[in-house]
Amino acid sequence: MYHLKYILIIFFLFLFNFNTYANENSKVRYIDVDFIFKNSIVGKKINNIAIKDREKKLEANKKIEKKLEDQKKDILSQQNVLSEEEFQQKVLSHQKEVQEYQIKKNNEIKEMNRKNIDLTRNFMKKIDKILLEYANTNKIDLILKKEILIVSNSNLDISKNVLEIVNKQIKKID
Repeated sequence: MYHLKYILIIFFLFLFNFNTYANENSKVRYIDVDFIFKNSIVGKKINNIAIKDREKKLEANKKIEKKLEDQKKDILSQQNVLSEEEFQQKVLSHQKEVQEYQIKKNNEIKEMNRKNIDLTRNFMKKIDKILLEYANTNKIDLILKKEILIVSNSNLDISKNVLEIVNKQIKKID
């Protein structure tokens, strides 16, 4: 699979080079999507939302985990005082509470991830529209992601230009 990726890249580069000789007027540029996401106003907001949500959940989870740990210690300290049946009942009750907490915690993590993915996906759709408009305006035939390039001329990088447009056109998070 690893070699297949490089074979495909070489194939596309070969195809690209062959096509470039056939049509020397082709304009090709590349873009660093990660740079745009990390440096755009809305991209930074999306990242900050994710960080704040994660920190808030971690703080709340620490309190719950501390409470559960204290309950466990309390139950264990009563082991010699309680009858075997009462002790087992408390242990089972505590285990059930821990399981419910873990399920709730996992669901919250999934929900945070889903929210972050949705925000990012919506933002990337807007960037795609801007790229299409940019390509049409500047008569660019092909825009590649920087990640797939092996070697390229930095003059072909349009990331900063697109970042300016993104910051002007995308003002809010959807």
